Amino acid sequence: MSKQVVQSRLTVPEIRGRKGKQKIVCLTAYTTPIATILDPIVDLLLVGDSLGMVIHGLPSTVGVTLEMMIL
Repeated sequence: MSKQVVQSRLTVPEIRGRKGKQKIVCLTAYTTPIATILDPIVDLLLVGDSLGMVIHGLPSTVGVTLEMMIL
């Protein structure tokens, strides 16, 4: 049996308070499964339309849909 740890979210003031004092771990998640894996172990996750080019091979981010982002 595993124990689930509830992690509190960082607030903007907390992030600002770390400036020059403590490093912040930030990664980009291109898919929902990757975001689910990374969320408990990083401070910040970047999520955006660049997945259109990185994952789907589109020439730009213009054609990215919400459905593509929440796969």
